[in-house]
Amino acid sequence: MNTLENTSALVNPSVDGSAKNQNPPASDDQLWTTEQVGKYLHVSLKTVFNLRKKGLPYVQLGGAVRFLPQEIKDYLVTNRGLSAHRLRQVVRKGAIA
Repeated sequence: MNTLENTSALVNPSVDGSAKNQNPPASDDQLWTTEQVGKYLHVSLKTVFNLRKKGLPYVQLGGAVRFLPQEIKDYLVTNRGLSAHRLRQVVRKGAIA
């Protein structure tokens, strides 16, 4: 017989069974914590704080800071930087006017 514990393990598996090591939520209707954004971006918490200062979008609910997943993804697309070498290659090929 399935118990609540067994079904929750199927829905939200983790390697060691703790809630700390979860990946960012799969659906875009949930808010991410600073830790989840750091894991998603593969950066430290300090880097996430610095990115917030530079324009990474966030929502402040009382004292809690949360992030909308779609806004994080959009931020990555719009703030994507090319190395100087790659930018020269793109300009030479005429992709950037």
